[in-house]
Amino acid sequence: MKKVLGCFCVAVAIINGGRTFGSPQGGSPTAGMGIYRGNEQKALSWYARGMGSKRKAEQEKDLQTKVKFYQKAKEELERSLGYQGHYDGYLALGEVDLALGEKSSAEAACKQALALKPSDPAATACIEAAGKAKPGETAPPKSRWMSLRGRPSGRRLSAC
Repeated sequence: MKKVLGCFCVAVAIINGGRTFGSPQGGSPTAGMGIYRGNEQKALSWYARGMGSKRKAEQEKDLQTKVKFYQKAKEELERSLGYQGHYDGYLALGEVDLALGEKSSAEAACKQALALKPSDPAATACIEAAGKAKPGETAPPKSRWMSLRGRPSGRRLSAC
């Protein structure tokens, strides 16, 4: 009887892949819970996405598509910096803001980068470029509708 029970247990263990009987997923009690990703890992993941979008924007020829990629890069870099602020993220965000023509936010991001790495030539150049750029200098031209400041008909609204 002991031999049969021992053989049965060995056979079940082989079929079960060596997993234990006590855990609901088989294996260790935490095996089915997924992988823990800390803030640093999340920040680096979003930074990598943002840099990919930035590279695509730099290679793009069509202006509208270029702007879309830069806006996507900005969102991804901001999300990265929301998890954890880091020099590369702030500098990349400043460069993306410069490409979108957003001078004040570019300067603020570059100043954050400079605060993390004082006297860094790339961050200093970014601040200088933001200071020299005119607002909207590299931004795409606004459409006629946008130039009417939200009034598609171009007429003033009168009070009833």
